[in-house]
Amino acid sequence: MKLLSQIVPTLLLSATLITSLMATDGYVPSSNKNLAVEYTLENKDIAFDKAFFDFTVKPLEKLGFFLSDPHHNVNLVYEQLKGETSLSQLSFSSLVNDKNAIPLFNKDPRIGGFTPFNLVIYRKKSDMKTVITHITPEAALDILHITDKDVRDQYVNMFKPLDEAIEKEYGAQAKKSYTKIQGYAKKNMMNFEIPFEEPEDIDDFFDAFQEKFETTFQTKGYIIAGFYNMKHSFNSKNEMLPDYSNFVVWSLCHIPFSYTIFDGKDPLPQAAVFAPCSMYAYVKKGENKIVIGMPTLSAWAAALGITDKEKLQKIEELDTEIPSIIHSLGGVDVSNANPLAK
Repeated sequence: MKLLSQIVPTLLLSATLITSLMATDGYVPSSNKNLAVEYTLENKDIAFDKAFFDFTVKPLEKLGFFLSDPHHNVNLVYEQLKGETSLSQLSFSSLVNDKNAIPLFNKDPRIGGFTPFNLVIYRKKSDMKTVITHITPEAALDILHITDKDVRDQYVNMFKPLDEAIEKEYGAQAKKSYTKIQGYAKKNMMNFEIPFEEPEDIDDFFDAFQEKFETTFQTKGYIIAGFYNMKHSFNSKNEMLPDYSNFVVWSLCHIPFSYTIFDGKDPLPQAAVFAPCSMYAYVKKGENKIVIGMPTLSAWAAALGITDKEKLQKIEELDTEIPSIIHSLGGVDVSNANPLAK
């Protein structure tokens, strides 16, 4: 049966649901004030960058962090497309810790909003200070609205060996500091469900959906900068998610958007801890719906305290366009709640 004939029409979404989704849900974040940890080094160059890229592979693999779809020297892409860049380095190293992170999906699948997460390195031409940074796990959990103590403790503890390794490798040279959280958006997450009729083969159905999903986003100017299959990880032979028929995470990138935020006028390369955007999609066994979630771009703006009009305009554009694309695929807006909670 064709994909489009299986997806249930969504035109009957009630006004009551829409109204409730536009309101705040009363979520109270933790006491954490740190958005990202930063390690700043003076007077480094391309030789240091190459050594850092090597550090993100074998040394981190020994700690259980596997590199997924790295994107190095994004600043050169900006220079090629825009003719100029204020950065001498901007690179994303998406990391996944299969052993520790993926089992948490069995308790709260929203963890996919920051799994993989990004270890970023950037350097502005204006000061030539090299910064290694990543989002703090506490901030990620608060943006996702995850409150379960067990999930939070395990996710936070997962990052400790990573930071210890960075500090051991660069601690003598690096100044450690934190990017502070400036606030939280009224809507930190965008969440959708796509109902479908039971297919003959769920894997064939999901493969067809994946192809349509990626083609639709690419047609709108997005890049699928990464893809991770949580059920069939290339880093583990074990089946970690037996209760799911499918579970994948896409890394979405939009070059004009990222240039506007990270580079160009008043660059904010520190915002790259959010990028590329992780959008998860899964099907629970026994359910005929695709569940999709992703942090909003407004979450970036609120956390970083962005006030620049051009940046805010781009953020609003994507926060409008991305849901519109999901709606075109049959998506229905739902609230940001743990679907596994009883």
